[in-house]
Amino acid sequence: MIVMAITIGREIKRIDRKTFHEIDFHITGLAYFLHNTIGRLLDESIYKNVLARWCRDAGFRNVLTEEIIVVSYKDFSKHYFIDLLVEDSIIYELKAVHSLHREHDKQALSYLFLTGLAHAKLINFRPVSVEKRFVSTTICPEDRYNFFPETKYWLDWDEDSLNLKQLILELLHDWGAYLEINLFYEAICHFRAGEEHVLKEIPIMLDKTSVLGRQKIHLLNEKNAFKITAITKGIDNYEKHLRRFIQLTKLTSIQWINFNKNVIVFKTIQNR
Repeated sequence: MIVMAITIGREIKRIDRKTFHEIDFHITGLAYFLHNTIGRLLDESIYKNVLARWCRDAGFRNVLTEEIIVVSYKDFSKHYFIDLLVEDSIIYELKAVHSLHREHDKQALSYLFLTGLAHAKLINFRPVSVEKRFVSTTICPEDRYNFFPETKYWLDWDEDSLNLKQLILELLHDWGAYLEINLFYEAICHFRAGEEHVLKEIPIMLDKTSVLGRQKIHLLNEKNAFKITAITKGIDNYEKHLRRFIQLTKLTSIQWINFNKNVIVFKTIQNR
């Protein structure tokens, strides 16, 4: 199935919550039995392969591991791999870590947005008892393409700044909003000859004289940096600290792009 520039190897079927829970009841039961049978100290790949086998043995027809999602634009592409896809409808991300954290939720949500599915489950086999978490979204693919760019606070200082804005808008047109910001960073680095040409250290100075140290930042050129965030709360506070940061540098500006759900704000933070 192809949705714009997002390619998935299967025909995805979005199901309602009731159907999800009916299927998940059996899968989660198998996960608990697996944990009790082989223990909690194995690698993620082992849990994934055995759980997939047991799902098939239990009668589920479509059970796939490492199902691929490809996101592309021109000659850029990024590959994602779903741990377990059941009945072309439910994503399972399997972990063997001390505990689940926010990044795992974000990963599962990203897969839901990319596939257009509504439901995913995180299962962690490392704790004493199986740790599980339900992840869902009501956002449909059509919603992700209904985004609103705000550019009135953006200054096209130079060709690099103009090209960055145009690239982000083109990527949004092809991919939609709500996706992880690292995907956009990787695309930008790709089209600017690689990360080594973009992510560089700059001196951090107190009163423009005393060097406090050096810090890596994404640069458009020697005068202008760029920053991509996905902040939905405390945006004003974050901007305040961006302004404090730039005052400790020789940069002219930081071109800031914030993904606040489907509102994409382009803002130039100047060094005054």
